[in-house]
Amino acid sequence: MAIKKNKITKISIIILMLLLLFFTVNYFKVKMEYAAFKKHSELEIKVLESQLGEILHKYDSLSAVEKNQQLLSLAVDSVNQLNSNLTNDSVVFYARKAQALNAKIASKNQAILNESNNSKSITPAVVNRLVAININSKGVKIYSNVYKSNNSQIQQLRVCYTLQKNEIVKSGDKTLYIQVVNPKNQIISKDNSFVENESGIKLQYSAVSVVNYNKNDTDVCAYVDLVQNKSPKGKYIINIYSEFTKIGSSTFDYK
Repeated sequence: MAIKKNKITKISIIILMLLLLFFTVNYFKVKMEYAAFKKHSELEIKVLESQLGEILHKYDSLSAVEKNQQLLSLAVDSVNQLNSNLTNDSVVFYARKAQALNAKIASKNQAILNESNNSKSITPAVVNRLVAININSKGVKIYSNVYKSNNSQIQQLRVCYTLQKNEIVKSGDKTLYIQVVNPKNQIISKDNSFVENESGIKLQYSAVSVVNYNKNDTDVCAYVDLVQNKSPKGKYIINIYSEFTKIGSSTFDYK
């Protein structure tokens, strides 16, 4: 009888240990999936917030009718993109973020509709600042004796964009900063370069260009040196700044 009880006890202990191992493995698996989902969602939110800010600035330069038509199209696409990524009901924070963005867009759209209904004549306004459009980023490999052609790692990003035509902005040399943010929300800056204004606010950047702007569309390209320990594969955010004002934003998928 005692032997039988010992045998049952041992079997019970083994079963419990297997169950514990099973639940532990599943717990860590779910935890890792949640962490990856959270990081991806945070990045998506930052991108969409940047896109929303750029959308709202751009529509200040359009007529009220154009604002009404184009804002609805672009903004709804942005919110739908975010909402499609937030299918996990447990991530309440990100759902609220999506709702907040949706509310901002609805509020802006209502203001545009009111402006359109109350205005007898509509004249376009011009934004008194630079705007970067058509932002395009591409990975660059520099081949040498130590860097073989079969190496999948890129060493630089080539970022090109267009400074939009604007009759109000003064002509002359403009200092433009490119800021590259990696999938871990780290700013890539080979020499930890930054600028600081009179208020002590710092802007860390990845590359800088001085461009002669003559009020017409001006094409600009710059190369960003990547930092080896800060260049994982994934989605990067590309921000363009004129002094301390962000004038454009885009993304780059490093696969």
